[in-house]
Amino acid sequence: MKKKTQTYWRKKCVARAKLLAKERDNYTCQRCGKMPDKIDGSHVYPEGTYHGMSANVDNIKSLCSYCHLYWWHKDVISARDWFAKKFPERFKKLKALSRLTIKKDWKKEWEA
Repeated sequence: MKKKTQTYWRKKCVARAKLLAKERDNYTCQRCGKMPDKIDGSHVYPEGTYHGMSANVDNIKSLCSYCHLYWWHKDVISARDWFAKKFPERFKKLKALSRLTIKKDWKKEWEA
């Protein structure tokens, strides 16, 4: 059996965090207010750049597929401004975290 890597455990933690964020947001798009059949867990700070924040529930918001693909990823400056205005405390907290180097043992995070 192949040993599970930190990437494997991080992805498991991210999937759990996305589920928790969707539950927190009542499976409702935080931009348009729709409740589609499928809701995306979308990162505020991208998980590819900010690995240490990728499983932080505060760093994930619920968006419908349209708002996620055609707004959040297409108009990043106004999207960031929207998030900062709608969730000022979360934005402030995430901005501070984004300046830190966060190292995690993802297997321990998963098991916690």
